[in-house]
Amino acid sequence: MDAMALAELRDATAVDEFLSRPSPVLLLIGSADPDEQPDAVLASLCALGPTGTVARAHPYGGAADRRVRRYLSHLPQTDRACLVLMQGAVVLDVLRSTDVEAHGERWASAHFAERFLTPLADR
Repeated sequence: MDAMALAELRDATAVDEFLSRPSPVLLLIGSADPDEQPDAVLASLCALGPTGTVARAHPYGGAADRRVRRYLSHLPQTDRACLVLMQGAVVLDVLRSTDVEAHGERWASAHFAERFLTPLADR
């Protein structure tokens, strides 16, 4: 998996532009340690998504990270990574790294394909 396959959201404007698209988009919110197994699984899953609809906001990365967390403030957050399927400012689905830890990589891959790839592909 090439982590560079993900679009990098570096500032609040980039977040706003990404999330203002009328079609579903997938956002990866990274944890502080990219070497952790769940983060690697989530990033690998992101790489399966259609080009241009998947982006990453690095944790504690300034304006982009604050903007993403503001969008997601109504969700119970952990300090770990998660994948968020969104359409505009509406959250359609979430996959947390704690889910990956609890259920394993195969479970996450199966659920990702079922829950996330279809809405992204149907755009």
